[in-house]
Amino acid sequence: MRVLVISDIHANLAAFRAVLKKARGDYDEIFCLGDLVGYGPRPNECVELAERRCSLVLAGNHDLAVGGVLDWGDFSSRAKNSVRWTSARISPENRAYLAALPPRKDRGDIIFSHGGPEKPAWSYVLSEDDAEYSFRNVPFRVCVFGHTHIPSVFVKTRKGGGEKDAGETCQAVYGLPGLSVDTNETGLRIMLNPGSVGFPRDAEDGHTAARLDRAAARYALFNPETGFWVFKRVEYNMKAEAKEMTREGLW
Repeated sequence: MRVLVISDIHANLAAFRAVLKKARGDYDEIFCLGDLVGYGPRPNECVELAERRCSLVLAGNHDLAVGGVLDWGDFSSRAKNSVRWTSARISPENRAYLAALPPRKDRGDIIFSHGGPEKPAWSYVLSEDDAEYSFRNVPFRVCVFGHTHIPSVFVKTRKGGGEKDAGETCQAVYGLPGLSVDTNETGLRIMLNPGSVGFPRDAEDGHTAARLDRAAARYALFNPETGFWVFKRVEYNMKAEAKEMTREGLW
Protein backbone atom coordinates (compact mmCIF):
# COMPACT_ATOMS: atom_id res chain seq x y z
CA MET A 1 0.00 0.00 0.00
CA ARG A 2 1.49 3.33 -1.08
CA VAL A 3 0.38 6.28 1.05
CA LEU A 4 0.64 9.96 0.25
CA VAL A 5 1.22 11.62 3.63
CA ILE A 6 0.21 15.27 3.92
CA SER A 7 -0.20 17.65 6.83
CA ASP A 8 -0.93 21.27 7.71
CA ILE A 9 -2.70 22.32 4.53
CA HIS A 10 -4.09 25.36 6.33
CA ALA A 11 -6.68 26.34 3.73
CA ASN A 12 -4.05 26.80 0.99
CA LEU A 13 -5.93 25.25 -1.90
CA ALA A 14 -3.25 26.01 -4.51
CA ALA A 15 -0.66 24.10 -2.48
CA PHE A 16 -3.03 21.18 -1.86
CA ARG A 17 -3.81 20.87 -5.57
CA ALA A 18 -0.12 21.13 -6.49
CA VAL A 19 0.74 18.19 -4.23
CA LEU A 20 -2.08 16.04 -5.60
CA LYS A 21 -1.00 16.80 -9.16
CA LYS A 22 2.69 16.14 -8.51
CA ALA A 23 2.06 12.87 -6.64
CA ARG A 24 -0.47 11.52 -9.12
CA GLY A 25 0.20 7.84 -9.79
CA ASP A 26 2.56 7.47 -6.83
CA TYR A 27 0.02 6.51 -4.16
CA ASP A 28 -2.99 4.32 -3.41
CA GLU A 29 -4.32 6.23 -0.40
CA ILE A 30 -3.94 9.66 1.17
CA PHE A 31 -3.44 10.20 4.90
CA CYS A 32 -3.85 13.76 6.17
CA LEU A 33 -2.39 14.54 9.59
CA GLY A 34 -4.57 17.55 10.31
CA ASP A 35 -4.90 21.33 10.18
CA LEU A 36 -6.98 21.52 7.06
CA VAL A 37 -7.90 25.09 7.99
CA GLY A 38 -6.31 28.18 9.51
CA TYR A 39 -4.11 30.91 7.97
CA GLY A 40 -5.18 30.37 4.35
CA PRO A 41 -8.21 31.75 2.47
CA ARG A 42 -9.91 28.55 1.18
CA PRO A 43 -11.12 26.59 4.23
CA ASN A 44 -14.31 25.10 2.79
CA GLU A 45 -12.64 24.01 -0.43
CA CYS A 46 -9.77 22.32 1.43
CA VAL A 47 -12.03 20.52 3.88
CA GLU A 48 -14.23 19.21 1.10
CA LEU A 49 -11.29 18.12 -1.05
CA ALA A 50 -9.72 16.28 1.88
CA GLU A 51 -13.00 14.61 2.76
CA ARG A 52 -13.36 13.37 -0.82
CA ARG A 53 -9.79 12.24 -1.41
CA CYS A 54 -8.31 11.13 1.92
CA SER A 55 -8.92 7.75 3.53
CA LEU A 56 -7.53 8.99 6.86
CA VAL A 57 -7.99 12.56 8.13
CA LEU A 58 -6.87 13.70 11.57
CA ALA A 59 -7.78 16.86 13.44
CA GLY A 60 -5.24 19.58 14.04
CA ASN A 61 -5.56 22.25 16.71
CA HIS A 62 -6.87 24.75 14.15
CA ASP A 63 -9.49 22.26 12.96
CA LEU A 64 -10.73 21.63 16.49
CA ALA A 65 -10.73 25.34 17.31
CA VAL A 66 -12.86 26.13 14.26
CA GLY A 67 -15.00 23.10 15.09
CA GLY A 68 -15.71 24.64 18.48
CA VAL A 69 -14.29 21.83 20.59
CA LEU A 70 -10.89 23.24 21.56
CA ASP A 71 -10.02 26.38 23.52
CA TRP A 72 -7.83 28.61 21.37
CA GLY A 73 -6.99 31.16 24.05
CA ASP A 74 -3.30 30.23 23.89
CA PHE A 75 -3.07 30.67 20.12
CA SER A 76 -0.77 33.35 18.71
CA SER A 77 -2.42 36.60 17.61
CA ARG A 78 -2.19 35.60 13.95
CA ALA A 79 -3.65 32.17 14.67
CA LYS A 80 -6.51 33.70 16.67
CA ASN A 81 -7.28 36.04 13.80
CA SER A 82 -7.39 33.14 11.37
CA VAL A 83 -9.68 31.13 13.65
CA ARG A 84 -12.11 34.06 13.89
CA TRP A 85 -12.02 34.62 10.14
CA THR A 86 -12.43 30.94 9.32
CA SER A 87 -15.18 30.40 11.89
CA ALA A 88 -17.22 33.16 10.24
CA ARG A 89 -16.93 31.51 6.81
CA ILE A 90 -16.87 27.77 7.36
CA SER A 91 -20.08 25.98 6.40
CA PRO A 92 -22.11 24.25 9.14
CA GLU A 93 -21.42 20.89 7.51
CA ASN A 94 -17.68 21.46 7.37
CA ARG A 95 -17.63 22.75 10.95
CA ALA A 96 -19.32 19.54 12.11
CA TYR A 97 -16.88 17.46 10.06
CA LEU A 98 -13.87 19.17 11.66
CA ALA A 99 -15.33 18.83 15.16
CA ALA A 100 -15.70 15.07 14.74
CA LEU A 101 -12.14 14.37 13.57
CA PRO A 102 -9.72 12.59 15.95
CA PRO A 103 -6.23 14.05 16.48
CA ARG A 104 -4.64 10.59 16.56
CA LYS A 105 -5.19 7.14 15.01
CA ASP A 106 -3.18 3.99 15.71
CA ARG A 107 -2.62 1.40 12.99
CA GLY A 108 -0.89 -1.58 14.60
CA ASP A 109 2.51 -0.42 15.82
CA ILE A 110 2.32 2.80 13.78
CA ILE A 111 0.82 5.94 15.29
CA PHE A 112 -0.56 8.69 13.07
CA SER A 113 -0.88 11.89 15.05
CA HIS A 114 -1.23 15.60 14.42
CA GLY A 115 1.29 16.57 17.09
CA GLY A 116 3.35 14.47 19.46
CA PRO A 117 1.43 11.28 20.34
CA GLU A 118 1.25 12.04 24.05
CA LYS A 119 -0.87 15.17 23.42
CA PRO A 120 -1.77 14.89 19.75
CA ALA A 121 -3.67 18.13 19.21
CA TRP A 122 -1.03 20.35 20.80
CA SER A 123 2.38 18.78 21.35
CA TYR A 124 5.26 20.13 19.24
CA VAL A 125 8.14 17.78 18.42
CA LEU A 126 10.89 20.14 17.30
CA SER A 127 14.01 18.83 19.02
CA GLU A 128 15.69 15.69 20.25
CA ASP A 129 14.43 16.47 23.76
CA ASP A 130 10.85 16.72 22.48
CA ALA A 131 11.19 13.40 20.67
CA GLU A 132 12.75 11.76 23.73
CA TYR A 133 9.67 12.75 25.71
CA SER A 134 7.42 11.05 23.16
CA PHE A 135 9.61 7.95 22.99
CA ARG A 136 9.68 7.71 26.78
CA ASN A 137 5.97 8.20 27.39
CA VAL A 138 4.21 6.47 24.48
CA PRO A 139 4.85 2.92 23.22
CA PHE A 140 5.25 2.86 19.44
CA ARG A 141 7.64 1.69 16.77
CA VAL A 142 6.83 4.40 14.22
CA CYS A 143 5.02 7.69 14.76
CA VAL A 144 4.01 9.84 11.79
CA PHE A 145 3.10 13.37 12.87
CA GLY A 146 2.78 16.98 11.71
CA HIS A 147 2.05 20.29 13.46
CA THR A 148 5.56 21.79 13.35
CA HIS A 149 5.55 22.54 9.58
CA ILE A 150 9.13 21.23 9.41
CA PRO A 151 10.00 18.01 7.52
CA SER A 152 12.03 15.93 9.93
CA VAL A 153 12.92 12.50 11.24
CA PHE A 154 13.90 11.48 14.76
CA VAL A 155 15.62 8.11 15.10
CA LYS A 156 16.28 6.20 18.30
CA THR A 157 18.02 2.84 18.74
CA ARG A 158 16.45 0.56 21.33
CA LYS A 159 18.57 -1.31 23.86
CA GLY A 160 17.40 -4.81 24.55
CA GLY A 161 14.30 -4.38 22.40
CA GLY A 162 12.21 -2.73 25.10
CA GLU A 163 9.94 -0.08 23.63
CA LYS A 164 10.12 2.09 26.75
CA ASP A 165 13.86 1.67 27.15
CA ALA A 166 15.76 4.97 27.07
CA GLY A 167 18.11 3.56 24.44
CA GLU A 168 20.66 5.71 22.66
CA THR A 169 20.51 9.46 22.29
CA CYS A 170 17.88 10.47 19.78
CA GLN A 171 19.17 11.78 16.46
CA ALA A 172 17.27 14.47 14.53
CA VAL A 173 17.62 14.80 10.76
CA TYR A 174 16.14 17.46 8.47
CA GLY A 175 13.85 15.99 5.81
CA LEU A 176 15.63 17.04 2.65
CA PRO A 177 13.61 16.34 -0.51
CA GLY A 178 14.48 12.86 -1.73
CA LEU A 179 15.75 11.65 1.65
CA SER A 180 14.56 8.08 2.20
CA VAL A 181 14.10 6.24 5.49
CA ASP A 182 13.72 2.52 6.14
CA THR A 183 11.32 2.40 9.07
CA ASN A 184 11.58 -1.40 9.26
CA GLU A 185 15.27 -1.40 10.14
CA THR A 186 15.75 -3.65 13.15
CA GLY A 187 16.10 -1.99 16.54
CA LEU A 188 14.92 1.47 15.54
CA ARG A 189 12.10 3.62 16.79
CA ILE A 190 11.28 6.47 14.46
CA MET A 191 9.24 9.68 14.34
CA LEU A 192 8.57 11.18 10.91
CA ASN A 193 7.11 14.55 9.91
CA PRO A 194 6.35 15.20 6.21
CA GLY A 195 6.38 18.98 6.66
CA SER A 196 3.60 21.39 5.74
CA VAL A 197 1.66 21.46 2.50
CA GLY A 198 0.35 24.98 3.03
CA PHE A 199 2.92 26.96 5.01
CA PRO A 200 6.40 25.44 5.50
CA ARG A 201 8.37 26.99 8.35
CA ASP A 202 11.84 25.64 7.70
CA ALA A 203 14.55 27.99 6.45
CA GLU A 204 14.73 26.23 3.10
CA ASP A 205 11.08 26.59 2.14
CA GLY A 206 9.47 29.23 4.35
CA HIS A 207 7.35 31.56 2.23
CA THR A 208 8.70 34.98 1.30
CA ALA A 209 7.21 37.70 -0.92
CA ALA A 210 10.13 37.35 -3.31
CA ARG A 211 9.37 33.75 -4.21
CA LEU A 212 5.59 33.39 -4.09
CA ASP A 213 5.61 32.35 -7.74
CA ARG A 214 7.67 29.32 -6.72
CA ALA A 215 6.39 28.63 -3.23
CA ALA A 216 7.12 25.17 -1.82
CA ALA A 217 4.76 22.52 -0.52
CA ARG A 218 6.16 19.54 1.39
CA TYR A 219 4.79 16.00 1.67
CA ALA A 220 5.98 12.39 1.84
CA LEU A 221 5.36 8.99 0.33
CA PHE A 222 5.17 6.04 2.72
CA ASN A 223 4.63 2.32 2.31
CA PRO A 224 3.74 0.89 5.75
CA GLU A 225 4.24 -2.65 4.46
CA THR A 226 7.79 -2.25 3.15
CA GLY A 227 8.60 0.48 5.66
CA PHE A 228 9.92 2.79 2.93
CA TRP A 229 9.44 6.55 3.45
CA VAL A 230 10.68 9.38 1.20
CA PHE A 231 10.41 13.15 1.67
CA LYS A 232 8.98 15.10 -1.27
CA ARG A 233 8.65 18.72 -2.40
CA VAL A 234 6.78 20.57 -5.14
CA GLU A 235 6.85 24.22 -6.22
CA TYR A 236 3.71 26.11 -7.25
CA ASN A 237 2.45 29.66 -7.77
CA MET A 238 0.98 31.06 -4.54
CA LYS A 239 0.40 34.64 -5.72
CA ALA A 240 -3.38 34.37 -5.99
CA GLU A 241 -3.67 32.84 -2.51
CA ALA A 242 -1.38 35.51 -1.05
CA LYS A 243 -3.40 38.28 -2.69
CA GLU A 244 -6.60 36.90 -1.15
CA MET A 245 -4.94 36.57 2.25
CA THR A 246 -3.78 40.19 2.11
CA ARG A 247 -7.24 41.40 1.11
CA GLU A 248 -8.82 39.46 4.00
CA GLY A 249 -6.26 40.53 6.59
CA LEU A 250 -4.80 37.04 7.01
CA TRP A 251 -1.26 37.73 5.82
